[in-house]
Amino acid sequence: MKQTMNILLVLIMCLGMLTSATAQKKKAANFNEGTIKYKIEIEGMPEAAQFVNNSIINLYLKGKDSKMDISIMGGMASFQLINNTTENLFTMLMDVPTFYEKTAVSIDEDSDFIKELKKAGGENQAPTKDVEVKYFKNKKQKIAKYPCYKAEVSMGGGSSDKLTVFLTEKLRPTALSQVEKTLGTLDGFPLGFEMRVEGMLIKVMAVDVIKENLDDNAFVVPESYNKKTMDEFKEEMEKMMGTKGNEGIGL
Repeated sequence: MKQTMNILLVLIMCLGMLTSATAQKKKAANFNEGTIKYKIEIEGMPEAAQFVNNSIINLYLKGKDSKMDISIMGGMASFQLINNTTENLFTMLMDVPTFYEKTAVSIDEDSDFIKELKKAGGENQAPTKDVEVKYFKNKKQKIAKYPCYKAEVSMGGGSSDKLTVFLTEKLRPTALSQVEKTLGTLDGFPLGFEMRVEGMLIKVMAVDVIKENLDDNAFVVPESYNKKTMDEFKEEMEKMMGTKGNEGIGL
């Protein structure tokens, strides 16, 4: 279970970068609308991690709005992260039929859950202001037909862990969501990530970049989802998992 949670934390950190990246300020955007597909691969994988291996992450972009979705366990569970800046909407959608009802969780920086995550920060949460990025622009490779170079992001807080990012300067989406930035402004747009966690190598690599028109409805919460606050969701999860009343974030 711990290995599975660590994998999810790495994926969440990578996806946080995708939904908070911005185009380089000195160059005009050349990608206003479309889809970027990423594939997850895990090497040295325990059985607990098989539910995410080879899964596809879709990142939908339209102007300043963005949405990420991922299906795991052969499509038995799906998650979406919508950032609709026009309507000031930042929401996580969950559809796990065998475990939990269709739920839209509003992500609120002032919720007790988010505050507890920040307080618990040292071990598992991605760092903020003490992050360091080193660029290796001579180490190049093509990802989804785009030339990329390597960068290493130190995890801060005294940790020796590093997140490897593969950046391209040829793909410049219109400014994405204004979520609090995990890593600040990078020199390019991330098309790949690698990180080692407990002997496993987790890779998230773009496999396709598609310029296409997207429906505005892609960035709204469907009526079939029950809307809840982050704290309501946390309380329900604690009851289901029998952790209510314990110290820490409970999940």
